[in-house]
Amino acid sequence: MENKLTRKYGLLTATCMVVGTVIGSGIFFRNENIIAVVGGNLWIAIAAWLTGGFVTLSAAYVFSVLATRHEKVGGLVDYSEALLGERYGFMFGWFMAVIFYSAMGGLLAWVSGRFTVELFGWDVDIFHSPQTYMFAAVYLVSIFAINALSPKLAGKFQVSTAFIKLVPLIAMGIVGTLLGIRNGVTLENLNSTFVAVASDNPFLRATIYTVFAYMGWDTVLSLNSEVKNSKRNLPIALIGGMLVVMAIYVLYTVGIFSSASLEALSASGGVLSAFQGAFGAIGGPALLAFIIVSCLGALNGITITSQRYFYSMAVRGRGISPKTFSQVDPNTNAATNAAILYLLFAAGWMMVNGGNRAGWYGDIVFDIMGFVPITFQALLIPLYFWVIFKEKDLGVFNRFIAPSVAIAGSLFLVYAIVINHGTRVFWYVGAFIVLMGAGAIVMLRSERRQKNS
Repeated sequence: MENKLTRKYGLLTATCMVVGTVIGSGIFFRNENIIAVVGGNLWIAIAAWLTGGFVTLSAAYVFSVLATRHEKVGGLVDYSEALLGERYGFMFGWFMAVIFYSAMGGLLAWVSGRFTVELFGWDVDIFHSPQTYMFAAVYLVSIFAINALSPKLAGKFQVSTAFIKLVPLIAMGIVGTLLGIRNGVTLENLNSTFVAVASDNPFLRATIYTVFAYMGWDTVLSLNSEVKNSKRNLPIALIGGMLVVMAIYVLYTVGIFSSASLEALSASGGVLSAFQGAFGAIGGPALLAFIIVSCLGALNGITITSQRYFYSMAVRGRGISPKTFSQVDPNTNAATNAAILYLLFAAGWMMVNGGNRAGWYGDIVFDIMGFVPITFQALLIPLYFWVIFKEKDLGVFNRFIAPSVAIAGSLFLVYAIVINHGTRVFWYVGAFIVLMGAGAIVMLRSERRQKNS
């Protein structure tokens, strides 16, 4: 084996990495929660989606600028290392590999399995169903195999699923809106006084629900050494991809809003009611099928990304067994060993997520993907400050205004999530400290090994 990844992805694949990874399962169901907490007010719902998108876009813009200046192997690891040093770069990479992307991959595999069981009606109790875990494991291993055997095929799969998953979102946005205007549902909902959930700050709570649906925008950064003409194509993919996602989300929200009564939309299964209202009896099964495809596309994007974080740490001589996990297969140009490490972590997080959904932990709520944005945003904030302090040859907007807006956005999201989840956040913070402590031990051992070699 060798240890060099080649440039094999074009602009289309890079853009589809953004679109295809961001759009997973969250968008299909978050509108139920959003419509409930905003009391059926469409304008607050749209404002929440745009605010969540703007905060994410502000972060993506800062890193699109950094992508034109720093290029090695590892995306966020590169920028963290360049601005804050090797140790911060390693700890950020450890967080992204071991917690962020592995947990997201495990969740997406589990959700894909859950909806497969629901689609075929094999087990009513999908949270305890052994079939759910069987399919989740099959999906996790299958996506790993595609990436290990042919990274180019994985890239094509990402492009295909990105376009496929847009079909139900755009169709609902257009068909749902037109039908709603025609049959009066849109006007009825706009004039409704329906209130589903008492909320002191409906806009804040609605914005929180959009956070998960926008996660994954940074996946393309991990391909910075594998994208052709990356200093040009990565910024286009980041900004262009996020603008596409924001437009799709708003269009879809209007379509959902117009397809069923507010009472039906805010209840569990509200999105299913909307699809059946717009597309009849085929709406339900078709929705589940598209959700599975959407989740698998996002899982593929996460798999492409996460293994590269393990690889990026190893190729720097750090992390778990650097000699083993820095190897690249000469036939497939895939970091197969690093992908196996990701697979193991993702499988572990899959069981954690499934246990949380099934109530295995009693009163303890361990909604990992609901909490992980807190630490992700917190780790980004020092990078934004150092853009201001260290990137002295940037213009005023790129050096001061853009990172300042990104800082404000990150602080807003951290505040909003903590306020919404309350003391439940401490369970995640405790796990975060333990896992990051393990990463610090690995880092120190790596440094000691490098000094002695």
